Amino acid sequence: MIRWWIDLWDREEPATALAALRVSISAALLLDLLTVGRLGLVQLLWSPKEGGGLLNPLARDAVPLLYQWLPPEPWAATAIHVAFCVLALAFGAGLFTRLSGLLLVLLYAQVAALFPFGDRGIDLLLRNALVILLFSRCGAAWSLDALRRTGSLRGDGAPVPAWPRHLLILQLSVVYFMAGVQKIAPSWWPMGGFEALYLVYQNPAVSRWPFEWVASWAPVTRLATAATLLFEWSAWILPLLYWFRATRERPGRLRAWANRLKLRSAWVFVGVLLHLGIALTMQLGLFPYGMLALYPAFFHPDELAALSRRLFG
Repeated sequence: MIRWWIDLWDREEPATALAALRVSISAALLLDLLTVGRLGLVQLLWSPKEGGGLLNPLARDAVPLLYQWLPPEPWAATAIHVAFCVLALAFGAGLFTRLSGLLLVLLYAQVAALFPFGDRGIDLLLRNALVILLFSRCGAAWSLDALRRTGSLRGDGAPVPAWPRHLLILQLSVVYFMAGVQKIAPSWWPMGGFEALYLVYQNPAVSRWPFEWVASWAPVTRLATAATLLFEWSAWILPLLYWFRATRERPGRLRAWANRLKLRSAWVFVGVLLHLGIALTMQLGLFPYGMLALYPAFFHPDELAALSRRLFG
């Protein structure tokens, strides 16, 4: 297994999965940024008090770099927002991928410093994913960089290191498992009747629609609560399922059983349903879209190609 582990981090694969991650993360960020603009929150969140903001970063001992360079005027927050959108778009399009990605990460971190209360867990996760992609060759396919270099948006098809995708799989396994471990409220467990989701749907600050009728569907919400907890607690098994899949020629009943039932695909499918359900029924901002933006990491480029053929012919 040690030999396999070393080989895992040394593998190469087509760049399409990393390109899909680049595009999906950028699209999720751009969607969130456009929502901030549509709701008129730019000055409120990113301006100092002099510019109409909620907080006063100028009064801190360590003033964020952005306001060491920019005046405390409303137009400065607008300029930050526009630059953020342009960098997200440039990185997604693969235009000077590493430079635009580096500037995007730095600006993302500075925006978090301007309004720390708005720096969500999904923001931390996406920034970390962007840093990993900076050290990858995610711009080698489906990018303007590939078009400049090879004359084709698809690139030249040369394999790239696969370790960034593998690292993201490990990170997502940890994130999901720790999310399950931290669900300690009784409503998530049998002693609380698995009522967590029912209670969420009765909270108008979170629920997207009025869900008074959910009370008559109690068995469904209880089942969904238990399934969510099981999904997150089982995330530690995911790397093992990938190992079983990569070593399917080896003997072992557990390995054969896991591969025959396609447990890895089933786990990922449940995750997609979970986040789609959150997006449709709850108001949690970037969270469901940001998590789904990381899901291309779960698929080998050959699987993405097969899925594309099924969907689009």
